[in-house]
Amino acid sequence: MGDQDEQGGSVAPFIPDAGGRVIRRQWHAGRWFFSVVDVVAILTDSEAPRRYWSDLKRKLHDDEGFSELYAKIVQLKLLSPLDGKKYATDAADVETMLRIIQSVPSPRAEPVKQWLAQVGAQRLEEAAAGLDEDQRRQLLRGEVADKNRSLADTVSVAGIITTRDFAVFQDWGYKGLYAGETARDIATRKGLAKGEHILDWMGSEELAANWFRITQAEAKMRREGVDNKGDANRTHYTVGQAVRKTIADLGGTMPEELPTPAESIKQVEQRKQMRLEQEAHQRIQPPLFGAGEADQNS
Repeated sequence: MGDQDEQGGSVAPFIPDAGGRVIRRQWHAGRWFFSVVDVVAILTDSEAPRRYWSDLKRKLHDDEGFSELYAKIVQLKLLSPLDGKKYATDAADVETMLRIIQSVPSPRAEPVKQWLAQVGAQRLEEAAAGLDEDQRRQLLRGEVADKNRSLADTVSVAGIITTRDFAVFQDWGYKGLYAGETARDIATRKGLAKGEHILDWMGSEELAANWFRITQAEAKMRREGVDNKGDANRTHYTVGQAVRKTIADLGGTMPEELPTPAESIKQVEQRKQMRLEQEAHQRIQPPLFGAGEADQNS
């Protein structure tokens, strides 16, 4: 998505008339943070984006929830495009920035949101780039598990609390992404035994699609303040459909058409653990003969 570096910024070419504006970002506390004033500049095309952001902060000061939002904004020293020096700048992570965008009426809001989501996912892709397929699967499976726990916390405010509620909610997401298939349908198609988890039998590409579904569903529900089961399920279905459409638009393979790996992730991990144990045993295994005896018999 343009020229990028952790200390500088990244050009936002997704907006034809952005005039070469830059959104500066920095990797901080395990995630990307973006310059708020840079995003405001692109959204508003203002010649004085700092003043706009200052006025917006005052306007939103008394709004319910803004204090909590503002507490998540951090000051980071970012390079100024004017003089090349670093100055303390308001910066926000993807989730917080998406909430800020809601307060700025702009026809550019949607493409900016999409770009933020893609850049937020980029770090995970970079981490997986140097790994083999088994390692990518393990990395992504762990990320999916973490995001599912976060998603469960988010949808609890919508009354999705029990294991059954969450399973139904997840099925709506799967149906959107897999053209109507539920988790049980996916398991049956993959030929899984009872108790085997479908996520353990996905390759890295399929896991990545589900990771994107989960992260975007959570972000959308937070942005829109979804507070009931019906809307939560519909939102998850819509996000699943949107991810599926993105795959189609990119010419990718639909998730239900991707091959099922020969081994589950648990089997991969067990095989890896056995190898590590064997290597450790070989390192501590004493020689059959003492050093002196070995020399005499050589």
